[in-house]
Order: sequence, then C-alpha cells, then structure tokens
Amino acid sequence: MSLIGLMESITFFESFTTEEKSSFVQTEDLFVTLKPGEFLIKEGPDEDDSFFIVMDGQVNITKEGLPGKVLATLGSGSVLGEMTFLTGRPRSTNVITEEGVTVFKVNQGTMNRLKAPMQVKILRQLTDILVGRLEQLTEDIVQQKRINETLTLALREKVLSNAEGSAEASS
Repeated sequence: MSLIGLMESITFFESFTTEEKSSFVQTEDLFVTLKPGEFLIKEGPDEDDSFFIVMDGQVNITKEGLPGKVLATLGSGSVLGEMTFLTGRPRSTNVITEEGVTVFKVNQGTMNRLKAPMQVKILRQLTDILVGRLEQLTEDIVQQKRINETLTLALREKVLSNAEGSAEASS
C-alpha cells in the first residue's frame, strides 16, 4: 500500500487534506523504516524529541524496571513519543519493533518547517490523543477504586466471620 493509502487508513490524518498528505510524503525523512528488534524509543533522556505514528507493522512497549515483560503491542495508527515531543521530558518506556515497521516521524525541527495550519492540526491531534488517554486513565482509576472497595468489604466479612467462628469454638 502507498504511504498516502496508509495515511488514509489512520485516524490521526483524517483532518489533513489530500494536498497536505502529499506534502508529508514528499518531505524528506518523515517516514522511517526499521527492522525487527530495533529500538524506536529508548527509555530515559533522549536527544531525539520526535513523536511517531506507526504506519505499518507492530511495536512492543517495555519498561526497564520490568525486564522481559511486554506491556503492550501496538500497531498501525498508534501514536508514540508525544510526551517527549511536547514537553522535552525523558522517555518513559522503550518501544521496540516486533516486525518490520514504517513510522511517520516528526521532531521539533520538522514541525517548525511545516506550514502553520499543518502544525495546528498536528498539535490538535496530539491534544485529542492525550485527552483521550487521560479520560481512559480516569475511568481505569474509578474502576480500580470500585474493585478495591469490593475486595475490602469481602475481606472484612471474612475476618469478621473467622473471628465469630473462633469465639463460638472457644465457648
């Protein structure tokens, strides 16, 4: 499939015109291909402030503190590295290619060379992604709180039941 065809299938690019998508394809170094097992992102401080969109292929998310554990496997349309791109903060995870991967790569230098309307669209898309992730995280926290409350009640009932059973046995 062509790069334009891939872009057409990815939500991030929906607000971009065909002309803008063509402009991306013609811009040198916006699309990068990696082999299986290569690091796209390394956890920790990184001079590369790029964010990436997986165009084709899959990547694994790992964390130094959890060796050998894959936290997630992400594919086409996944946006990665946006926090470092927006804030300059160190990378929080590793991203390693599972198979051959093509990514759309934007760093601050590239961003500054784009026309203002395209910059605005990119920033809006990144904002929408972050807001969506924040909403999901909030929902996950609420769900975890409900689970914790249920487990706490069940544990209390079990402890009380055991205490009552012990008291009856000693009578």
